[in-house]
Amino acid sequence: MQRNISGILPPYLLTELARRNPVKAKQYLDSLSMTGDLWVKGQKLFHPIGSGQGDRKVYDAKGRTSLPGTLVRAEGAAETPDKVANLAYEYSGQVRDFYRQVFNRNSLDGNGLDMISTVHYGRRYNNAFWNGQQMTYGDGDGDIFLTFVLRNVNGHECTHGVIEFTSGLNYYGQSGALNEHCADVMGCLLDQWVLKQTADKADWLVGAGLFTAGIKPGKKSAARAHLGAALRDMLEPGTGYDDSRLGKDPQPGHMKDYVNTSSDNGGVHYNSGIPSHAFALYATAVGGNAWEKAGQVWFHTMTKVDRGAQFAAFAQRTVDVATVNFKDTLPELKDAWKQVGVAA
Repeated sequence: MQRNISGILPPYLLTELARRNPVKAKQYLDSLSMTGDLWVKGQKLFHPIGSGQGDRKVYDAKGRTSLPGTLVRAEGAAETPDKVANLAYEYSGQVRDFYRQVFNRNSLDGNGLDMISTVHYGRRYNNAFWNGQQMTYGDGDGDIFLTFVLRNVNGHECTHGVIEFTSGLNYYGQSGALNEHCADVMGCLLDQWVLKQTADKADWLVGAGLFTAGIKPGKKSAARAHLGAALRDMLEPGTGYDDSRLGKDPQPGHMKDYVNTSSDNGGVHYNSGIPSHAFALYATAVGGNAWEKAGQVWFHTMTKVDRGAQFAAFAQRTVDVATVNFKDTLPELKDAWKQVGVAA
């Protein structure tokens, strides 16, 4: 497998920001560049031997781009004066505990991989990414982007790690969109699990809190009109943001609007909205805690599905998993896929 790191921000968003803000174009385009991609085609990931318990280590890049930086907090150490570093420490622990307690998985690799994070990467760097070994966070520009150290972002990016160690979904086209989709699912479920939110109470937003207060959301249904801007909205794809400074969220929520493009690795961030919509519909129809049934179906699908899976194959796999373990949810599952135009 060869993975193209794009970070939490879709390339189309950064390029659109550069187009609309020529004075800051270089800053936005520089945030498309990332270091430390450990995936090389035909080779395996190398990881130093860690604790075997998913111990946390937080580093400070101090505005530079060499990783990991200076160690500022290790597992069990007291808080540092740096609030951002403390949040990275807290959220990585929540990701580790989420996978351990909800899915019985020992860290991202299943063998207790240490949870490594670097904060203050680059100068006003607008992105956060998993590079195959660790999490890395920029500080954002303070104009469009407020912060990248968010629980939801951590859950999303670290899930790319889980996928890399399991199914290895190819990062292109529909399989790549499924890769992005599963990361969005687990990021949202992490929030719900920590906050003890049932499916009907959750906001289903990816990257809520990432934008500064002035960024406007897209038009949502009446019951959700109070929600602020976010990168994506799983329940209503295409309504994450709609603002003159960065354009409109382009995600489709149905196969009839599928985006055929060679950019964005074949539209991985665009078309992930379609299966994400299906998951949100399924989870809210079933009700209760989404990680207990819908989340279990998705975890066991994303970790075992074929790496080149297309939407229909992934959908069928969810049906197969649910038939064995959660047969009572099959009507809601099949209806959710039908509502987004995917045969299951």
